[in-house]
Amino acid sequence: MLRGVSEDAYAPYAAAAARYRPKEVRVLFIQESPPYGGDRHFYFLDVKAHDGFWLHLMRFLYRGDFSDDTPAERARKDQWLKRFQADGYWTIDAVRRSISKHEHEERVAIIQRHAAGRVQEVKAIKPKQIVLVKKSVFDGLNEPLRAARLPVVNDAAVPYPGRGQEGRLARIMGELVESGNLKLA
Repeated sequence: MLRGVSEDAYAPYAAAAARYRPKEVRVLFIQESPPYGGDRHFYFLDVKAHDGFWLHLMRFLYRGDFSDDTPAERARKDQWLKRFQADGYWTIDAVRRSISKHEHEERVAIIQRHAAGRVQEVKAIKPKQIVLVKKSVFDGLNEPLRAARLPVVNDAAVPYPGRGQEGRLARIMGELVESGNLKLA
C-alpha cells in the first residue's frame, strides 16, 4: 500500500470505468495509474486538459471519425466511450494510486508489488488481447502476465502520449495492427 492514501480513493475511478465495461473485452489497455489530480481520468467526462491518453487513443482507433477539434471531441466523450465499449475496448490501471511523481525504477517496483493482483484481475476480465501502455507498465507487468499465459500483444512498451510521444504511440500501435499482433474492431 502507498502511504497516506485510503483504500476508497480509487472508488470514483473504478465506478467511472465500470460504467463503460464491455460484456466481452476484446482489447484491454493497461495504463500506469490514476493521475495525481483527482478531477481527471480516462473515463471521467468533464476533463478539459491533461487527457492525452484518451485523446490520442481515440484518434488512433477512430481516425477518420475523431476530429482534430479537441474541445468538440471532449464534449462528445460519453459517445466516444460508448463506442469504445461497444467495440470491446477497456482500460485498467496497473496501480490503484497515483505513482507518476516517482522515478521510473520506483514506479516499476510498485507495479511489480501489485502484479499478482493485476494478473488475477486480468484473468477475471478474460481479454482477448492486452496492450501494455507506458514503459513502467511494460517493465512491471509484461513478465507476470506472460507467465500467466495472458495474451499480451506488444513486445515493447507502447508509449504514453505526452512529452512528444503522441506520434510514437500512433506509430507503434499501427505497427502492432500491421503485424497482425493487434486485431481491432
